[in-house]
Amino acid sequence: MRRDLVVAALCILALIVVSVLSAKRAPPPKDATHDSSDYSFGGYRGFYELLAHEGVRVDRFRLHHDGLADTDTLVAAFPENVRSAYWDDNERTALRTWIRNGGRLIDIGPTPSTQHADIHGESVLGKVTSGGGGPLTGPWSVIVRALPDRGSIRLKPQPHAHVTTLLADHAGILVARYTLGLGDVIAVTNARWFENRNLARGDTSRLAYLVGQPRHGGAVVSFDEAIRGDISEKPWYRALDVPERLGLALLALAGLAWLVYGFFRLGPAVRLRAPREPTSREFLDAVAALYARAQARDHARDALLADARRNLERAPRTPETLALQAQATEAANRPIPNDAALVGVALLARTAREEMIRAGRNAAPNRRRTPASRAGAGHRWG
Repeated sequence: MRRDLVVAALCILALIVVSVLSAKRAPPPKDATHDSSDYSFGGYRGFYELLAHEGVRVDRFRLHHDGLADTDTLVAAFPENVRSAYWDDNERTALRTWIRNGGRLIDIGPTPSTQHADIHGESVLGKVTSGGGGPLTGPWSVIVRALPDRGSIRLKPQPHAHVTTLLADHAGILVARYTLGLGDVIAVTNARWFENRNLARGDTSRLAYLVGQPRHGGAVVSFDEAIRGDISEKPWYRALDVPERLGLALLALAGLAWLVYGFFRLGPAVRLRAPREPTSREFLDAVAALYARAQARDHARDALLADARRNLERAPRTPETLALQAQATEAANRPIPNDAALVGVALLARTAREEMIRAGRNAAPNRRRTPASRAGAGHRWG
């Protein structure tokens, strides 16, 4: 038995070794990915680790751009092969809406155009120059004095835009800041500066630190991985707005309370039936009180007097009945200024009901007539 177990374990181990040795490694990227988790020559892992080392809180954004509401600062650098980028009009519109609502975008390198992109609405466009060098100028030139491979692309502000130059040379603007609604954008011409292979050349590390500052102190700087198609779909509960979440929470709380009430008695038992039937006086008092609270005394008076008249019409014509009818007629023509007057009418209706009941109890029973009691019975005719 032990021998069989050893053989089985050796076979499993052999399969694992063969699968590991025969597994094909993913080919290294041919183009710069600008991915914050990429350690290769064209990745931005060094940029990510640099900001983290300098005390900046960093993470990665992997949602559609309509989920940027909780993001303070976003670093967006498209891959060198723009055809592999995940970018369309919806993502562009959501990104610009987020900036207008107070976000900060670190726009590094060129941005691919979309089908319905409005170039005239842009604040800064890229233009091709003859390149060149010369000393760096601008507010950041005190810290950043040398940059490798500046390229030939420079920023061209549009006439309607308010653009602040942060770094420039003889050929034009290299780094600029401009506002868009309540937010702002820091535009950088060359995405190669922050690649792993170039981050230690010249003063690119200093430039990376200056660029990667959040809009608000202590906020998180997110690296945009959604533009490379690395998207985690939004959970279902984040698709609901605040009123819908609140309503769902209230329903859940009500269901939980119902379950708790099923297991534990939270109060005394409720009787489904009253211990006794209410008397006529209690009923009339309750009706009077109800109509008084509803400010409908006149209607209550009419209802009570109608009930009294019906009872008096069926009662015998005794002096008491006649006196009650006179009181009912007088009460019908008298206003009801307060609850005491309405209670008096209620007492009159109760008295009429009791008079009718008393007359019914005292009525003589119908005598049964016999043939001897008929006309002519017991008499002789002569």
